[in-house]
Amino acid sequence: MTRVDRRAVLGSLVHGTCALAALCAGCGPEWREATVLPPACGATPGRPEDGWVEVKLADHLALLQPGGLAAVRVPEALLDVVVLHTTPGCYTAVWHICTHGDCHVAPVPGESLLECPCHGSRFGLDGQVLRGPATRPLQTFQAVRVGNSVFIHRPL
Repeated sequence: MTRVDRRAVLGSLVHGTCALAALCAGCGPEWREATVLPPACGATPGRPEDGWVEVKLADHLALLQPGGLAAVRVPEALLDVVVLHTTPGCYTAVWHICTHGDCHVAPVPGESLLECPCHGSRFGLDGQVLRGPATRPLQTFQAVRVGNSVFIHRPL
């Protein structure tokens, strides 16, 4: 079995999700109760009518720290994702349901990957299949922090 290096996986996520991070000087200050942050990593969320869903950080405290992740479910927006805080102020989200079956993937303690409890498929934090039986990656979604919320783009 191949061991996945957490830093390498997070580095890949940062590269793919926050390519403009170097331009935003660390993607903003640390979160504080009354702080309003500009959009991080060169992205700006759109309107709810365009598929942007607001997720309040106060409801998912693990997302306050880089490396944190949380399962986020917003049924009215048909959103069921795992949100990852990749680097300060930068986020990404992957579909929470295994592409092989209808089971929720979950983080594996001590490893930087998600696993399906039903049949054992494993996915990188970027959604890529690491081990089957799944053959298709988890869908990824753009996620942008503004103020005390993360906005996730769920295409309509």
